Amino acid sequence: MEQLLAADVLLLGVPMYNFSVPAALKAWIDRVTLPWLPLKGKSAVVLSARGGGYGPGTPREQFDFQEPYLRAYFSVLGLDDVEFVHAELTHATVMPFLAQFREQHEASHAAALEAVHTLATRVRAETPS
Repeated sequence: MEQLLAADVLLLGVPMYNFSVPAALKAWIDRVTLPWLPLKGKSAVVLSARGGGYGPGTPREQFDFQEPYLRAYFSVLGLDDVEFVHAELTHATVMPFLAQFREQHEASHAAALEAVHTLATRVRAETPS
């Protein structure tokens, strides 16, 4: 709890499991959530890996319960500055039936790395020395 309250930026690595968050993250959320938890003024960055494609305009977009769940959770605690970086189609490199999506995975991976670099540069610039 002390580390959470001391943080200016929360950094979460969140794989998508069965369209949502892993049980371990849900257990952490259940342990640290208190009605008085003051997250207002903090920000969060969620880095997610997804075996399939769930981004806007994809056939499985409506199955993304991960991002909406985390946005709702943080907003209830007063934290509305949440950025998501998704690396999608990660299974395309290991599952033969998804091989046709390897190029989309590579593009998603490259975009995720660029987004992380941009966010890290911005956070460094905003953090007092």
